[in-house]
Amino acid sequence: MKVGIQLFSVKEHLKADPVGTLRQVADMGYKYVELFANPEKGDETTFGLGLPRKEAKALLNDLGLTVVGAHFYPLVPECLDEYCDYFAELGVTQVGCGGTWELDIAEKAPLLNEAGKIVKKHGMRYYYHNHYQEYCTVEGEYVLHKFARETDPELVFFELDSFWAARGGMDPVKEMEYLKGRLILLHQKDFGKNASQPLNVFELLDRTVPVSGEVYRENRPTDTFAEVGTGILPIQSYIDKANEVGVPYILLEQDKTFLDEIDSIRLSMEAFRKFHGVEWD
Repeated sequence: MKVGIQLFSVKEHLKADPVGTLRQVADMGYKYVELFANPEKGDETTFGLGLPRKEAKALLNDLGLTVVGAHFYPLVPECLDEYCDYFAELGVTQVGCGGTWELDIAEKAPLLNEAGKIVKKHGMRYYYHNHYQEYCTVEGEYVLHKFARETDPELVFFELDSFWAARGGMDPVKEMEYLKGRLILLHQKDFGKNASQPLNVFELLDRTVPVSGEVYRENRPTDTFAEVGTGILPIQSYIDKANEVGVPYILLEQDKTFLDEIDSIRLSMEAFRKFHGVEWD
């Protein structure tokens, strides 16, 4: 399994200097990246960095970076065709939704199938990324499991965020087993040793009540995030299981940090090197 990085980890640096930040990421030794964007209809620059496709392709080639995925919002943007066309030209093989915070999230499975059909037209795979709200329950069933059950396995794949699964009170190893065959990417964060909240956020919230965007944001304080490999999560067990079920990429991600973002991803890289079963090149 190869190690990459979700560029949301350096979002503020990207806003200020997208090209320079990508160069720093590459110089640090990251080879594989996942992007994020909230594309607007008709906007060619849905790289998320304001780069037209030809410029983006040339830059990636120059830096030796491979895009292994790209997040978009909402579930089915009006410009999803244009978005897919852009990333297909960059050689990207899969794009997906970075998550949703609507209170009626449990009813969204048909939209996942719809997005999957559009993405497949472009020769790519569509995937869905979880947060903790997908581990609310509806009639005793986890929303993420409902998504898996109600979607076409030929159209909808998954990117498990092990941190958010753990925050949802789940065992990420068991979730990987549940999603195997459809699990194509893994996100890896870490949970702070001195966090102000319990790991399982549903010790604070009622799992049967849908999570709004406001509630989600209130329950992700900075001290719950640690640079990857410096916190309390049993990451080696996640790596072992991901290799067992055939996940090709594990992507480090830092939602929030007390450090400068560049220092943060450098520390994560250094700390993550203690784990085995992963490759950086």
